[in-house]
Amino acid sequence: MSDLKVSVVVPARNAAAWLRECLESIRSQHPHEMIVVDGCSTDDTAAIARECGATVISDEGRGLPAARMLGARTATGEVVALIDADVVLPPDSLRRLLDEFESGGYDGLQFGLASEADGPGYWGAALAWHHNHSRVRSWFGVSATLMRRDVLLSVGFDDEFRSGEDVELRIRLEQAGYRLGVSDSVVVRHRFDDTFDYARDQWLQDGAGMARTVRKHPGRAGWMAMLPLLATVRGVGLSLFKAPRFLPYWMGFLLYNYRAMFGEILRPAHKPISVGGNAAWLAAARIAPMVTGFLFWALAALVLPPEQIGLGSAVVSAALLTVQLGMLGVGPATLTLLPTEADGGRRLVATSLLTVATSSLFGAGLLVVVTRWLGSGVGEAWNDPVVTVLFLATALLAASAYQLDHVGVAQQRADRTLVRSLVQSLVQLAFLAAGFAVGIRDLSVVVGAVAAGALASVLVGFRQLARAKVSPDWRHGLRAGPALKLLKPGLPNHALMLADRAPGYVLPLIVASTLGPSSTAAWYIVWMMASAVFFVPQSAGFTLQTALAGTRARPGLVASALRASLVLTLVAGLILVVAGPLLLSFLGPQYASAWVLLPVLVPALLLSCVTQVYYGLCRAQGRLFEATVVATLAAVLVVAPAAAVAVNYGLTGVSVLWAVAQATASVIAARRLVTLTRVKPAATAGEIPSAARHQPT
Repeated sequence: MSDLKVSVVVPARNAAAWLRECLESIRSQHPHEMIVVDGCSTDDTAAIARECGATVISDEGRGLPAARMLGARTATGEVVALIDADVVLPPDSLRRLLDEFESGGYDGLQFGLASEADGPGYWGAALAWHHNHSRVRSWFGVSATLMRRDVLLSVGFDDEFRSGEDVELRIRLEQAGYRLGVSDSVVVRHRFDDTFDYARDQWLQDGAGMARTVRKHPGRAGWMAMLPLLATVRGVGLSLFKAPRFLPYWMGFLLYNYRAMFGEILRPAHKPISVGGNAAWLAAARIAPMVTGFLFWALAALVLPPEQIGLGSAVVSAALLTVQLGMLGVGPATLTLLPTEADGGRRLVATSLLTVATSSLFGAGLLVVVTRWLGSGVGEAWNDPVVTVLFLATALLAASAYQLDHVGVAQQRADRTLVRSLVQSLVQLAFLAAGFAVGIRDLSVVVGAVAAGALASVLVGFRQLARAKVSPDWRHGLRAGPALKLLKPGLPNHALMLADRAPGYVLPLIVASTLGPSSTAAWYIVWMMASAVFFVPQSAGFTLQTALAGTRARPGLVASALRASLVLTLVAGLILVVAGPLLLSFLGPQYASAWVLLPVLVPALLLSCVTQVYYGLCRAQGRLFEATVVATLAAVLVVAPAAAVAVNYGLTGVSVLWAVAQATASVIAARRLVTLTRVKPAATAGEIPSAARHQPT
């Protein structure tokens, strides 16, 4: 005679090592029934289950979500307990959770999980430490959970999910208004195997599950894409203070989560991403690689002297500057023209890539000639012909990669940009580490790593286009007619883009020529961190332009873009202010003192949200001249006095100068946004005037 009206379902596949202890802990509490759903095990799982008095059924190897649903359909109780084989229930815990479940009126209630390693090794301990210190502990899941059987059967797991099914189920349960919770008082043992293979499998399942969840719920794309990165930042910070030996764990967690996520995302898409999702993906594509980007420069800073780091950052800034100069407005023009192309943009994509690559390579060559003649600052780098060749290659490849970013946004698939950005940053880091490992410890390995990363991004981009059946049509080469089609709307955009972006690339060159390579190294590290946040408002502006230029314009787009930009930038900025000083101190005293720049730069980045949305609206409305005037004013306020300010007030003065320029531009932009969204037609502004909305039809 059972004491508890609970049907316990235990999905198990090759779980012989853990299953007996799990089932004995359940049987001792006298549930209504125990059902073990065997996933075609090749060990003694089924036999052990029968010995423990469980009913054994088979899911025919269809996976964990299908196993849980089969068990729920087989169960006869009104309440189902989903218990994984790696869980052990303390005495009387099932009854206590049932009491909490019924008294709280829950539809789903999870046990609290106390994770532990099943052995004395490193990986089990690291997994357990992660879960015991993670916010995931407070998230409803299904590894040890009570649920009302009718709710589980009506909502159900998605059979297409082989992992991440608990997260996706939670989203739908919350959307449907069911009451869910995690117990604080009733805790069970949750075990992790003590091998690297087990840890790697956990990471891969998590990454693939998040990618599938994004496909099904694109509105959560930005958050889900950022989750492994945010978890890593938090985990690294906690590990530094509490458990430094687990720092290597987080590198594996980050790499394998994103590896699995990329593999899932690289599958051909079924539909475009929403406007909000597209903006979030593009922002994530800029921010996520900053972790590996920081590791790249941190590794370089630990191996190379500050003088080499400063010169290397100046060379990289010079390459990015030539990319901006060489874009000729082709990127923004692509956002407007590509959605209307009958062939999916195959010829337009090819023409745009050839145009920006040729122009950027020419600009890079010209910059080498001019700065070599001047001699000081970045001109010193060209004394090494290897560095010169790598610089030219970097400019060519980075321009192509940057244009592929615009293609992804125009195709409403900015998730592809995230994949390529992370591949690029990981290849850069691996190339640098390999170079140092074989004894190459000079400027060439830094520039070569950046070139290698850009090459990887371009190759992955071509593969993505091929899978989407929109490979560039190279047959016609670079012809004047198609190029002019891009340049005609592009060149007017180019002045705006240069005025907006160039100061960020010019400042390291000014710092290098006035304060020297050592100060340039500190400035570049801090500026790189701040740039990660700046990509959020910039992405919002681009996405707004694309939405207004296409067929998806609707009332409220401007306000929605501004609201999302402010929230995401605020979150990213707070993370930077908190984590930045810690990361800088890790590099040594030369960099640690630069933390004072962050409280100056971050508020200015928040102000740039208004400016970037204003630029996006102006591009869509054709108000390029007025936007260019505002951007030029901000650029002049920064660049013109930068050398004198750097000499007299150092890096702090340069930061304040940039913040003042951003504040000035944002005040003007805010006033213009109010005016433009009140009076402009919906077809161009994306906002429907109130008078027009109430006209009879």
